[in-house]
Amino acid sequence: LKESVLYPDGGWQVLVDGLRAKAESSGVKIIAETRVEKIERDQSGKVIGVRLADGHWQSADAVIIAASPTEAAELAEDDSLSDVAKTAIPVKAACLDIALERLPQPQTTFALGIDRPLYLSVHSAAAKLAPQGRAMIHVAMYLGSETPADAKAIEHELESLLDLVQPGWRNVLIERRFMPSLTVVHALATAEQGGLKGRFGTTVPGVEGLFVAGDWVGAEGWLADASAASGKRAAELAVQAPNKARAKTA
Repeated sequence: LKESVLYPDGGWQVLVDGLRAKAESSGVKIIAETRVEKIERDQSGKVIGVRLADGHWQSADAVIIAASPTEAAELAEDDSLSDVAKTAIPVKAACLDIALERLPQPQTTFALGIDRPLYLSVHSAAAKLAPQGRAMIHVAMYLGSETPADAKAIEHELESLLDLVQPGWRNVLIERRFMPSLTVVHALATAEQGGLKGRFGTTVPGVEGLFVAGDWVGAEGWLADASAASGKRAAELAVQAPNKARAKTA
């Protein structure tokens, strides 16, 4: 059971809401719906703040970029991050979410393709993600790193898997949502690049006070585990950054 997948009641939004509430109760100021356009640095290369899309400038002793390699490279204007962005192989998937009045086949809650990269899971069977008696099903197909050329064909194949595992689902359908190309992880950990240990580190080389976090960062974990581990490490280093700067000028 230690290695089992965990599905949180209420979905990922519960974790996001909890993290935000904890941050705000600790005095964190959250500015939403305002894009950061650039990480500002002084002549020595040290981070001094961020420039927002609305024109405002926010000073900072340390900055953590929690974004894709491409977005991080654009914000930081850093060659090492640009190299990661150019070589990163994203893992993508087409996803179909289905909400049903009831589950036609209650005994069948999980399926994996052998000859095709298909996945089906009745998430509401493991967590509280639907009202009592109703069901939430997630169906997915792993893709290549490029956007699929025929999204309709993929959607049809996902529907066919539902027909096989949950025949009669169309008769009890409440809502459906098809997403033809979602990023599962921003950079596949390849053997050629050294596996997990070959991933980009939390600290951006040569840029004092700049750190990155995400599923493509650090030697620990995969998917959400990697994001959490690199985020924790980045936060620890960011807290230390002002003290290091004072020590150098003392």
